[in-house]
Amino acid sequence: MTGVGRRLLGLCLPPVAFCTLDAGITLLCQSNAYWGGEYFRVVEGSPSPNHLLQIHPAAFATGILLWEILFITVILLLPDVLALMASIVVTFGHAWGASSWLYTLFPYGYQCCMGLLLVSSITLGSGIYWGWQSRPVCQHPLSSWPVAARWTLILLAAGVAVYLFLWPRTP
Repeated sequence: MTGVGRRLLGLCLPPVAFCTLDAGITLLCQSNAYWGGEYFRVVEGSPSPNHLLQIHPAAFATGILLWEILFITVILLLPDVLALMASIVVTFGHAWGASSWLYTLFPYGYQCCMGLLLVSSITLGSGIYWGWQSRPVCQHPLSSWPVAARWTLILLAAGVAVYLFLWPRTP
């Protein structure tokens, strides 16, 4: 695969996925009155999408598509490090946008938000590693630890993190 193809998959796919998720949740969360044609009853915090939603849902969808084309173009044309930064900011921006809906929609909204941020980090990390062919310069010194001890500690730490931030419970 060419460098452009790898950049497209590794650095463009994550922000496209989270932009589409954010837009989809935004549409799903509009009221019955909005879907009944009262477009002024839009609920959206971002000014540009709010304006497009007040015109028509199709205007919003068109705006999202144009936005995706715009940031894909920028990511493909920027120098490497700036392209990486652009991919990260657009991905996390839309992950935050989607999580702002999830926080209020679900009884365990905080855990949903943390889970979404985890998924966005995994998506970006995978894109950077696989699609961009980014590898550590040298191995981490802990790789010399016994495999069983290393994975026991990894699973224990991950379990504590899941309990602290993802396990549903009330405050």
